[in-house]
Amino acid sequence: MAEYFGTKIDDIFNTMEQRFLPQGAQGVDASIGYNISGEVGGTWKLTIKDGTMNLESDVGDLTGCAVVLNADAETFVGVTLGKIDAGDAFSSGKVAVNGDLTILGNVLPKVFVPFTPVVRAEAIIESMPERFRPDKAEGVNMKIGYDLAGDDGGQWTVIVKEGECFLKESLEADCTVTMRMDAQVFVDLNTGKLDGAEAFSSGKIAIDGDMGAAGTSAKLFAKFEVPGADEKHGEELISLKCVPSINQRYATGPLMGKWFKGLKEKKFYATRCPKCGRTQVPPREICAACRVRSEDFMEVGPNATVTLIDTVYYASPDPLTGKIRETPYVALFMVMDGSTPDQSFSHELNPKDINRIKPGMKVRPVWAKKRTGSYTDLVYFEIDD
Repeated sequence: MAEYFGTKIDDIFNTMEQRFLPQGAQGVDASIGYNISGEVGGTWKLTIKDGTMNLESDVGDLTGCAVVLNADAETFVGVTLGKIDAGDAFSSGKVAVNGDLTILGNVLPKVFVPFTPVVRAEAIIESMPERFRPDKAEGVNMKIGYDLAGDDGGQWTVIVKEGECFLKESLEADCTVTMRMDAQVFVDLNTGKLDGAEAFSSGKIAIDGDMGAAGTSAKLFAKFEVPGADEKHGEELISLKCVPSINQRYATGPLMGKWFKGLKEKKFYATRCPKCGRTQVPPREICAACRVRSEDFMEVGPNATVTLIDTVYYASPDPLTGKIRETPYVALFMVMDGSTPDQSFSHELNPKDINRIKPGMKVRPVWAKKRTGSYTDLVYFEIDD
């Protein structure tokens, strides 16, 4: 039977029962006729009623169907696969519909899983000369036999000689290697549904002859692509590693400006709430508890008392550089000397003190040798021995 876009028209109708969705057909009572013209055409009548379906072929009379679709075989297959635009097919007259068009547009998509092309072993074998890779066949001369059982099976010999590939529809007696298996196993192997090692170890594949040649043969051919399958792929993703840093400055406001200026001078500044007396480190304009403006500055620290220890064993990538830091490392939560006990400040611990640090210990800051009034001025805290 003729194929269009690598698909036979019977494949579409023969898979309807497998693709049928009873839950989508509840409450549906409709009959759809298909009048397909051409050498491989015919008539089919599909009846859907209360979650069931019945398909009849070679129906002479389609009168009485709620809707009848008329098309030539190539157009019908092309529209089903999405290779031919349905709108173009209708407007050009290649597809004509008599009856209730909404059944085709609204009912059928809910009743059937979309058709996917049926792959046959014969199609895979016949594509091997096209998929042959001469650049991988230098110095290779062999005959590869395929003995496939089942309804879609057969016997073939693929001949690789002097950088060329030939196919014979018979099994040569002097094959370098012969692979015997069920046709469906062969299809599953070539479409990625079955692992080769698993198939061989489970006895689904039998190999006669040179085992090494069987492994070599796999490298001689490009991957088989399912004919008629959806060829729409997502855009190729190309990554370029870079630091997304913009050369500009951000205004942090007068309070944070004073905080960073203090770091440059090895000082910690906080704001004190005029209502509750709570300190905020780093300084903030509004008291988080009273919600009143807090602009009274005071100096705290530089030493602090540890209240909580957070040891990190898995580090996430830095969002700016993509690098992952060494682990473990410790983040300290501490109360600066002179601060109210309900206001903690967080920073990192000197790695050498990780095994000694405990809550309640006193720590002191370690400053950068060159300070510029930025967050890098404070390197970490260490145990104050």
